[in-house]
Amino acid sequence: MGRLPAGTPETRFPLLLAPALLAILALLGGCAPMRQPASGLEETLPGEAGPSPGGAAGEDAWDAAVLAVRAHQAAAERAALEGDETLAREELDAALAVIAAAGADARLEDLAAEIRDEAALLDAEGLAGVESAEAEPGEIEPSPLDDLDITSPEIGAAAIEDERTLVELATPAFDIPMVFNDRVLSWVDFYSKRHRAKFLPGLARSGRYLPMIQRIFAEEGLPKDLAYMAHVESAYKTNAFSRAKAKGIFQFIQGTGRRYGLRIDYWVDERSDPEKATRAAAAYLRDLYAMFGDWYLALAAYNTGEGKIQRLIARTGQRDFWYFAKKGMLHRETANYVPAILAATLISKDPERFGFFPDYEPPIRYDTVRIEGPVHLKVLAQCAGIDLEMMKLLNPALRRQQVPAGSVDVRVPAGAAEATVAALSAVPESERGASGRHVVRKGETLGQIARKYGVRVSDIQAANGMGRRTVLRIGQELMIPGAGFAVAQAPESVEPASPRSTAAYRVRSGDTLAKIARRYGTTPAAIASASGIRVHSILRVGQRLRIPGSGETVPEAAPAAGDASAAVVHTVRRGETLYRIAGRYRVTVDQICALNNISPSTTIYPGTRLTIAQ
Repeated sequence: MGRLPAGTPETRFPLLLAPALLAILALLGGCAPMRQPASGLEETLPGEAGPSPGGAAGEDAWDAAVLAVRAHQAAAERAALEGDETLAREELDAALAVIAAAGADARLEDLAAEIRDEAALLDAEGLAGVESAEAEPGEIEPSPLDDLDITSPEIGAAAIEDERTLVELATPAFDIPMVFNDRVLSWVDFYSKRHRAKFLPGLARSGRYLPMIQRIFAEEGLPKDLAYMAHVESAYKTNAFSRAKAKGIFQFIQGTGRRYGLRIDYWVDERSDPEKATRAAAAYLRDLYAMFGDWYLALAAYNTGEGKIQRLIARTGQRDFWYFAKKGMLHRETANYVPAILAATLISKDPERFGFFPDYEPPIRYDTVRIEGPVHLKVLAQCAGIDLEMMKLLNPALRRQQVPAGSVDVRVPAGAAEATVAALSAVPESERGASGRHVVRKGETLGQIARKYGVRVSDIQAANGMGRRTVLRIGQELMIPGAGFAVAQAPESVEPASPRSTAAYRVRSGDTLAKIARRYGTTPAAIASASGIRVHSILRVGQRLRIPGSGETVPEAAPAAGDASAAVVHTVRRGETLYRIAGRYRVTVDQICALNNISPSTTIYPGTRLTIAQ
């Protein structure tokens, strides 16, 4: 399908430390070095080429080359984990040099390809690091993928038969091939017993996203049951992060995520966007199935990289996942990955059969609007009539609690798109409260940093109390003010009122939830939820409602313009703006401007009297 560039297969797990260290210890102890096919160097199978010519001496040279390569791999992993990508790349280059010096040997070709894959992954991760895209503590949770890199959860023959009997009683239909062999049944037992406390929350959480994932997979021509792979990948957590630096519901590493169109940088990580990551996963799975023609091989390639599976097929002539797993030719995580998905699919489609009674979370409903940033999510949440936590739940891809500079898609509650955009248009840029952080890297200048974030050098200097000739230090943290952000202001002075609180409102003749919601910049659903009524409830004159978004009582004498009530007049105080005044009275800036014959850009002075409603 043209998506997968030849010669650049991706891998999704770190370099392998243990096999190299075991081999080194064995050599130092005078024992023959240990070979572990699961480490990436496949075992020789019947009918394959044996050792290269040269007898014992040739075999010793081959072992020495493999040992040296594994040692360089181990050193590269240590360097990568310590953040020294340059040294890690040098170690991988040294490993390739050892292979080249060993001469022509077909058995070393796979090892060379493995090293090149790891170097390509390191380069992709290093390129991403330039944009500060690495996940940080506080925005991530452990990925259940890390649980797969354990000894396979084998169980006894009696337990296998018990699970087989239970499985045979299950009745769901499947649109992917299902095999209930001992490996799969062991994972059914693991998830339903030993791992039960972790599996149940994922089942409940699946209610948020599973309908959306199945819809997108169907639109992309994939079996809908593939959606259950998300349980094994992330337990449906948008911020799941594995040891291999894969992130999101579908656990993309940065290189593969970018290849399939996901934005990943300091401000935005679309691997955490459930809808966009699902589209990317569907495209990747579709390409893998076109490549291998088998869903088990496609899933294995999704986990370990298509290059690994291609090489196994070319080397053995086999196209059977279970053959590769049985022969120990796959990493432990990959060998466990497919049977775990089949087990999770079976349990998810008939949870009561296996003793699970999940309280499914409701699907997340939202509209998408295009926002010109920068805007802090607190401000946007107030405009949408929700609290900050709900805004973050709707937009997990926004990493810094703000919409960055530029045009960005933002999710708001269903039905609130128009009201959100209208409310935001009334907020002056100086009160949108957007800022960020930048860590200085080698060779960077203030000019380069300012251009990157679309601000002026003088803004950065003022925000950080820097003199005109300040010298930057590598690792120095800079506060980056958003466009129009008043640097001299304390951030607290531009925060909106707490969106968690509510205010009282008394229903008048002709009121509907929609009219009241528009009047106070919120949504009918938000008012209904705060007031303990249904969205379609009939309102009674005099009925009291709760309006979310303000700790103050909504002035009952401050109806929308045109209501037959006494006029409400406000005297401007020092520091007030039209936006803040409108927010206090739960009217719009345009309403105030129309009543006072002014424009939104008019400067208002302390002591000015403004008609709020009449």
